[in-house]
Amino acid sequence: MRTIVPRTRREALATFTAAAFASRTALSADVPFLFSALDHLALAVDDTEKSVHFYTRVFGNTVMKEKTNPRHYVKLGPNYVAMAPAGQGQPSQTINHFGLGIVNFDIARTKRALDQMGIQYREATGVGLFVPDPDGTLVQLWTENSWSRLGETAAPASIASQGEPLLRPTGIDHILINISNVEKSTVFYEKILGSIINPSSRPRRTWFSGGGGNRVGLALVGPGQKPGIDHYCLTAPFDRASLAKAVEAAGAKIIQGDVAAGIDFLDVNGIHVQVIPPASA
Repeated sequence: MRTIVPRTRREALATFTAAAFASRTALSADVPFLFSALDHLALAVDDTEKSVHFYTRVFGNTVMKEKTNPRHYVKLGPNYVAMAPAGQGQPSQTINHFGLGIVNFDIARTKRALDQMGIQYREATGVGLFVPDPDGTLVQLWTENSWSRLGETAAPASIASQGEPLLRPTGIDHILINISNVEKSTVFYEKILGSIINPSSRPRRTWFSGGGGNRVGLALVGPGQKPGIDHYCLTAPFDRASLAKAVEAAGAKIIQGDVAAGIDFLDVNGIHVQVIPPASA
C-alpha cells in the first residue's frame, strides 16, 4: 500500500486530527453513554459578585442568573462555567464538579446503566445525576447543551458591560483531576468514559475523551496537593504578553504552566485556569 506523506503543515495537522478522531471513536465504542462534550464546570466561590465581575471581564458578557439563588453562569464558547457559594460543609475556592453532556439524555436509562456497573449516584431534581469518583470528586451526568435548559430556572443577568472581553474561548480543551490511586480511578473513569486514549503515557497522566474533542485527565496527587480538579484548560486565540498584563489588571495571578504556548493564571478565587491557542490551520 502506498504511503502518502503530508506535504504541508496544514496537511500534516489534518492527517493527525483525522487519525486522532478515528482512534477516539474506535476506543469509545464500549462507552455506555454518548457524550457530546464537557458541558460545564461548577465553581464554589466566596464572593459571587466579585467572581462574576472577573469572568465577564475576561470571557465576555453572556451571563445567566438563577431566579431563586445567587448562582450565575458565564458562557465559554460552547461550554460554560457556573459560580455559586459553597454548600454547607463544602470547600470553597475550588471546582466543585464537572458536567458531562449526554446525547439524548434519559434519566431512567442512565440510572440503569450506573446500577449495572455498580456505581453509586445521587439524583438532583431537574439537573440529572451526580456520581462521586473514588476520591469524592463529583461528576454530573446530564443533558448535552444544558445551557439551553437554563431558561427554565435562570434569566439573563443585568451585568454592566466592561468593554471588549480579554478572551473569546472556542471551548474547553481539558480538565485535569488529581487522584490518590491511579488504578482505582482508572477503573472508575473507564466505566463512565470508556477506554484510555493514551495508554502508552501512563501512569504520569491518564487521558479519556469527554466528547466533542474535550478530554478528562488523571494525575497522581503530588506533595501538598489534595485530590480534586486541579485545573481546567480553554482554547482561545491570544497574545501572551498583552493578555498576561490584562488578566493581572483584572485580578488574576500569572503562574508557571506546563504548555509553552499557553498561559496559566489563578482567578480571583485562586482557581487554576489554563489557556492554550487553538490548533493552527
